[in-house]
Amino acid sequence: MYRTKEDTQKRKDEKKQMILDTAAKVFSQKGYHNTTIKDIVNEASISVGSFYFYFKSKEDLFTELYWSIVKEFDDVTNSVLNVEHFTMLKNFTRVMIAALWMYERKREITRIILLEAAAADPAFAKLEADRMSACARTMAEWFTRFRQHDGVYIPDEMVAALTYAGTFNCLIINWLSSDAKESLTSKGYAFCVYNIQALRIPFEEQAVKSYIDEVLSELEKRYK
Repeated sequence: MYRTKEDTQKRKDEKKQMILDTAAKVFSQKGYHNTTIKDIVNEASISVGSFYFYFKSKEDLFTELYWSIVKEFDDVTNSVLNVEHFTMLKNFTRVMIAALWMYERKREITRIILLEAAAADPAFAKLEADRMSACARTMAEWFTRFRQHDGVYIPDEMVAALTYAGTFNCLIINWLSSDAKESLTSKGYAFCVYNIQALRIPFEEQAVKSYIDEVLSELEKRYK
């Protein structure tokens, strides 16, 4: 059967994604150091040659896995935004909760990324630091827009963004390091209110809680 270039590329992309998904499972189970290429190819039911067709090494695969997860996070958080129709308070709450929700879904692999791989590999640690800096710059741009709204107090957008990023990262690391069964999104209301109050955004308690319930329900239905 004749296959077009598009068909062939689609098959390659699907197989590569299958290997990445399988690798995420293996890394989550065995950890970064203990996972070998042999573990991945055995679980994926592929040959070592097939692995090296797509990836140069375990480290190369892990880097691509990292960026694929980053893209998933970006896609989900962007999907809950509606700048034209939602208030600033609602958008801000929805994005924060969506990010926490994603960490819940990806707990094991993000634990490997943030607690094991970043600590073991200076190059990977720099990659994560650069991503956090990029996130802070994006948030600073958000805060610049927020300043146009009455009632929002942001004397320095970058300081506000770095403060937000720092508190968010501390919350995530603390949760990933803990064996507690408490969900991360259960801390969402307190985290949202902390940042909302810091920005002096007017809010009502019930409104924030309703935004949280709404976006969690949407995400569960969309990604079940």
